[in-house]
Amino acid sequence: MDELTSEQLSEWEAMDRLDPIGSWRDDYRMSYLAALITNLAIRINGKKGAKLSEVKDFMLDWGKEPGEIMKQSTDEMKNLLLSFAKSQNKRIKPKKEKP
Repeated sequence: MDELTSEQLSEWEAMDRLDPIGSWRDDYRMSYLAALITNLAIRINGKKGAKLSEVKDFMLDWGKEPGEIMKQSTDEMKNLLLSFAKSQNKRIKPKKEKP
């Protein structure tokens, strides 16, 4: 940053507004790819006139502003882990011992 001039920094900021750099761009690329694959599957296997997917259908929305940290209470964490454990315990059936 010490070697960048104010003009160069302004150019980079303008370029980022036109063609974003970073995780949002990566999310957009993956969403585009997911929509493309889904639409191919719909066209090949779907009913005629089926609604095609859009890129926005696959975009991640974390419900926060960039840089904002979402906070979770200890009770929320505990309840989430307990519900996960409960669902996993239902899947695992204990083996009955033979006499």
